[in-house]
Amino acid sequence: MNPKLLILADLGSFKAYQLATTPRGTPRLEPLENTVLTDAHQRVVDRVSDLAGRRAPPARNAAATPVGDDHNLKLETRRRLTRQLAEHIRRLARQHPENGLWLAAPKALNRMLCETLPNGLRDRIEVNLARDLVKADPREVLAVFGPLLHPVRPESRPKR
Repeated sequence: MNPKLLILADLGSFKAYQLATTPRGTPRLEPLENTVLTDAHQRVVDRVSDLAGRRAPPARNAAATPVGDDHNLKLETRRRLTRQLAEHIRRLARQHPENGLWLAAPKALNRMLCETLPNGLRDRIEVNLARDLVKADPREVLAVFGPLLHPVRPESRPKR
């Protein structure tokens, strides 16, 4: 069995493992990379340097209007973080070209991440789970992905 490159991602962190089997056929995880994206953990107040936006204008006749416009900063931050995650995946896929690629990310991020990846790399993804497994310990990850290493063949299923 060829080893698999297992990618676990959420919007704030990225983990990569090499998933292989021992000579006895037991699945084994070898950590390759563990990255925390610092932009995901910053507050908007820390990124925006305009102090005028922190105070509301004095209300006239009970009508208060905002000083600044909403520039979709949260959406743009999501896009940037998704591109950073895609770049991590591209780099690891280039370093391990012989390995199959398995991915697990939360549903909304999974879709955006797959759209960001180039077509050739997207085609290399063998298993794609819409689950957040970044904070799961390796035993839980093996419990999810281990059975996928050796799928049950139709002829080996018990007959009813």
